[in-house]
Amino acid sequence: MKHLRLFLIPSALLFFPVSIFVFFCGSGKPPLTVIPQIVATIPHDSTAFTQGLFFDSNRLYESEGLYGKSALRILDAQNGDPIKHVTLDPRYFGEGCAEMEKTIVLITWREQAALTYSLADLSPGSTLVYCGEGWGLTSDRKGFFYMSDGSDTLTVRNKNFTIVRKIPVTSGGRAVKNLNELEYVNSTIFANVWYSDSILEINPKTGRVERIVDCSEVVKKEQPSSSDCVLNGIAYNPSNGRFFLTGKKWKNIFVVEIPGR
Repeated sequence: MKHLRLFLIPSALLFFPVSIFVFFCGSGKPPLTVIPQIVATIPHDSTAFTQGLFFDSNRLYESEGLYGKSALRILDAQNGDPIKHVTLDPRYFGEGCAEMEKTIVLITWREQAALTYSLADLSPGSTLVYCGEGWGLTSDRKGFFYMSDGSDTLTVRNKNFTIVRKIPVTSGGRAVKNLNELEYVNSTIFANVWYSDSILEINPKTGRVERIVDCSEVVKKEQPSSSDCVLNGIAYNPSNGRFFLTGKKWKNIFVVEIPGR
């Protein structure tokens, strides 16, 4: 999510590796860590405050945030060229987006509104409502959405956006907070963690983090322009098993292969 850090780090922890502190302080066995291999790069609009990303039919669908700048757009997945772009009402701070039955659902940060659009041409539809904050959103495209709100818990919702159940997420026996952008792939949820260079692979049945995808080399290659331009954006191409990764105001979308996927 967001554009401002909302927490303080005790001075004693300033030089403690963030990934170790977040993921490995629990009493359980730490998950396996894997490193993605970059196979291609695609140009990305470096002004886009990326909040959500998914792939469908050789297109990338991207939602952007910030008040007065939030938008939803379609990109050519081969070269990053823009195909269609719609802006949100300035009162909305756009967050994650996902597709279900040819309809895109785009959640908002504090406005408790889920906006809907046609997958084909981004024509607007009805608005769904929910309580609390919205951060990341994905779907299994079979009837259920998975939503994050910055906490350590994912919320499962049905097609009508009614809550079905909650999934507390743990890694090594410890709760993992700041869950952000999400992607559902073959019964696994991939999750960005705000201000982390890692992606978590979460078992949606148990909530346990089964693997950590260390994207520090991807971030290093991007060289973000500021500390707020964090890794945030995961999309999956089922035709070749590759992932698209990007971040807030990044100049690149990286096509990667993740070992074991």
